[in-house]
Amino acid sequence: MMQTQWPGLATGFDLSTFETSLGDNGSVGTAGGFARAQPPDAIARPWWASGTATGNANANGANPLGDLFGSSTAANGSLAGIITGLVSLLQQLVGSFLNQTQTQPPGQNPAQQPNQNCTQAGSGQQFQNVDVSSTGDPHLAAVGTRDSGAAVDAHWDSMTSQNDLVHSTQIDGGYRVSTAVTQPDANGVTSNQSATVRTNFGQDAVTMNRDGSFGVYDNGAEVQLGKGESAVLSGGETVSENQDGSLIVSARSATGGTIATTLRATGAGVDVSTHAHELAVGGDAIAHAGSAHAHRRPAIVQGTAPMTPPTP
Repeated sequence: MMQTQWPGLATGFDLSTFETSLGDNGSVGTAGGFARAQPPDAIARPWWASGTATGNANANGANPLGDLFGSSTAANGSLAGIITGLVSLLQQLVGSFLNQTQTQPPGQNPAQQPNQNCTQAGSGQQFQNVDVSSTGDPHLAAVGTRDSGAAVDAHWDSMTSQNDLVHSTQIDGGYRVSTAVTQPDANGVTSNQSATVRTNFGQDAVTMNRDGSFGVYDNGAEVQLGKGESAVLSGGETVSENQDGSLIVSARSATGGTIATTLRATGAGVDVSTHAHELAVGGDAIAHAGSAHAHRRPAIVQGTAPMTPPTP
């Protein structure tokens, strides 16, 4: 008997035993691992109806797409099954893309996330000088002069945290001030539990808590700072601790504009005051100051005194 040979095997290797060991169902042993090839019946069929890529092959062989569109059934080998599979695959790709582009929400406690990104969209408004503050329980204010000469003088109250109180993208790496408030008391009043200044794409951060404790982070590593001492962080910003325990975080833009934030703990909260000079700034305080909801002090008309509220 002529020996059956496969390419690449020695001439003495006899595979006839594999042929004789195939059962009636075309499988070796009981596992059904090898399908016996069926002779073609000379009937032309479209490729999408040619069976599946598993052991249940029809007379024209296996479906060249295999199990790409689901389980290996005759229904899935039909044109309708393939179209359904394509639609399902497209939906999965779109869903995966949307999941990857979703923005994750910011953390609840800024003091625990010193590396959070500090850049914000938009360059803000150009100011000759502007002061933004959040003090007390908390009272917010934005007072200054735009480059156009227009004055801004707005004061309002907010009992919520300010993730973007004020920022400037003109500082290399960004500069952003945020606050996190305490839980409301029985009267709904809150205070700034902590305040944070982030710079250098969020890699540098300075956080002060209302009890006076603070953390200074340079490229994610904590920096020790004592009263009367200063440190220059990786982003080029300077952090100084005053004798009274308050902190000043200052930075300069490439065009000479400056911004400095003072953080001062009062026990009840953290008072925040930011001064910017010849700089474009944005954030919630700047947006609120330009809205119709901000309370503005009455303008002084030449020759008249400003109106004063009646004494309760």
